[in-house]
Amino acid sequence: MEPKGRKFLIILLVALIAIGLVDLLMPKVVDVSSLGQSKLDYVINMINNQYVDQVNIDSLQDKAIRNFLEDLDPHSVYMTKEEIAKENENLQGNFDGIGVQFRIIEDTIVVVQPIVGGPSAKAGIMAGDRIVKVNDSIVCGKNITNEDVFKLLKGKRGTKVKLAIKRSDSKKLLHFTIKRDEIPIHSVEYSGMINAKTGYIKLSQFSANSHKEVYQALIDLKEKGMQELIFDLRGNGGGYLDAAINIADEFLPDGDLIVYTKGRAKGRQDYFASSKGIFEKGKIIVLIDEISASASEIVAGALQDNDRATIIGRRSFGKGLVQEQKQLLDGSVVRLTVSRYYTPSGRCIQRPYTNGDSEKYYMDFIERYAQMENNSDTISHADSLKYKTKKGRIVYGGGGIEPDKELSYNLYKRSESYSLLIRKGLIYKYCFDYLDKHRDEFTQFTSGDKFINEFSVSEKMYKEMLHFAQNQEVNTSTISEKEKKEIKLLMKSYFAQNIYGDEYFYKLYLQIDDDVQKVLKTKEL
Repeated sequence: MEPKGRKFLIILLVALIAIGLVDLLMPKVVDVSSLGQSKLDYVINMINNQYVDQVNIDSLQDKAIRNFLEDLDPHSVYMTKEEIAKENENLQGNFDGIGVQFRIIEDTIVVVQPIVGGPSAKAGIMAGDRIVKVNDSIVCGKNITNEDVFKLLKGKRGTKVKLAIKRSDSKKLLHFTIKRDEIPIHSVEYSGMINAKTGYIKLSQFSANSHKEVYQALIDLKEKGMQELIFDLRGNGGGYLDAAINIADEFLPDGDLIVYTKGRAKGRQDYFASSKGIFEKGKIIVLIDEISASASEIVAGALQDNDRATIIGRRSFGKGLVQEQKQLLDGSVVRLTVSRYYTPSGRCIQRPYTNGDSEKYYMDFIERYAQMENNSDTISHADSLKYKTKKGRIVYGGGGIEPDKELSYNLYKRSESYSLLIRKGLIYKYCFDYLDKHRDEFTQFTSGDKFINEFSVSEKMYKEMLHFAQNQEVNTSTISEKEKKEIKLLMKSYFAQNIYGDEYFYKLYLQIDDDVQKVLKTKEL
């Protein structure tokens, strides 16, 4: 057949198929309103009852709701029952489990540290133990993930889990039966005295227990002679509004406005300092960075606008939208933005966004790192963005809390070699692996304080870490002598953390924390 004839047949065939398809899809007019249904309900029911194959209607509904909310602001979201349970666990300040910190090394679950007072510690689980079996199922060598481990070890309080443990000094597997219990999650990572008069509190999130934890930390620090406070909110992405209000209340005199919210349907709601705060006098420095968001911005904004604290660091995230949470019958949750929050001076902290374009919203945030590298992470200071504190100082809105004193992003001040070691987490990984293989070397240090006073990272250990990094294709040639000293102290901090916990990590790490050290040298304290 001639090519022209073949072409004609193909066109004819396509046309016949198309005609048939149109005939099959000829619409029937349906008055949806007469059925007492929305268009969405009608379509879902039609799919459920008439679609050619069996479909998961719940999954379709989940996708539809997600798509609705994605066309709104970046913080209105839909979450399944499983997703919300996982998130609430941290905010509630506890979960049920066996109480271990772990890492997965070469497809094996390695106990970093049993949580003090938790079920595993009481049962005799030790740092360095390898979990080989959980309830008679082998769990090593199976490409296991952190999520897999959580599913295996977490469970209802009072239930039991059987573990088979490989311990370095035992040829045989050790068997434990552990009863799950409530495991607290602390939002105050560390509190302590940096010097004779300066206290320090590191708050990681605003959970249900955060106010109680901060309150107790303030009492302890005041008993130790605290006159000034560094309140560290770097990396704190927020949490509960009530926690932020209650914590700010501890620093502000009665009657000071902390924050107000305002929305189309909700109107304006003011939140004031009420009860007598435990630290209403005494200098306060609040440390913030580009991750500090939401509840962190409420506290920082309240203390800044009331001239109660000096804010130091880098411009905060800029999350000033308030979500109301509605739980559906299946346990899923819709978080819908219902209002914006404003600092006492009238600033809305929410940075600009376009409805339905969450990708651009978060990409803008990522691009800030490039701006920070060039020390150009600023927003334009138009007159319309000017606001005044209680004492008449000028502060600016337009997106996030701008600090009173700006600090550059420290990592960009380091050599390329040092920066890569940090970004790739190689210093921590080396220290963890070394400790795992040489745990006996550290048994002579019977306490964290003894370790801090007597242990030092040897030159041999430092060179081994560099060699380890070089095997990971990191060029270590640009490390300066000053950075070498800092790296050694950082290694010591990681050893302390893995043996004695976060308290001893911070006792060492704060000595090389640039932001904290700069604050200590300012005239603000």
